[in-house]
Amino acid sequence: MNQTEVSFDEIYEELFPSVYRFVCLRIPSSEIEDVTSEVMAKVWRSLAGFEGRSSLKCWALKIASNYIADFYRGRKQVNMIPITEEIQDANNSRDYGEDLGTVLSVSNTLSQLTEHQIAVIQLRLIDGFSASETATILGTTQQAVDSLLYRAKKSFRTAYQAEVAGGEC
Repeated sequence: MNQTEVSFDEIYEELFPSVYRFVCLRIPSSEIEDVTSEVMAKVWRSLAGFEGRSSLKCWALKIASNYIADFYRGRKQVNMIPITEEIQDANNSRDYGEDLGTVLSVSNTLSQLTEHQIAVIQLRLIDGFSASETATILGTTQQAVDSLLYRAKKSFRTAYQAEVAGGEC
């Protein structure tokens, strides 16, 4: 695939949501837009080198993964970013207290997992990549991805149950 076969807008529309979600979980919020833009530009510049051995989305997320690794190489301290959700519509009559509590519990639980565990949960369970595609993105084997996902689920379940039990009166 090369740049003459497809427009930047088409590539952007197809890949931006996945790249943005991938970056959001790994980069401080003040840097998310810049890093996502840089990754999308790098994907566009590298498009001529895309050989089609994996899906375009998988290939783009591998570029994002490499870019994020480079991003942190220049930093001395890496902080895991908690996932938060803001309730947008304050005028809505629905009570969001329980939903917000669940979001905060999940966020706190995810912050207790390793970066690799969060990555495998996002790629396999949220983004729907296969084990082999996830292995390509993370630069590991399919067996390692399966094992990591098993351990991540187990760690999440244990931490979430402790989080929920600790929050009860």
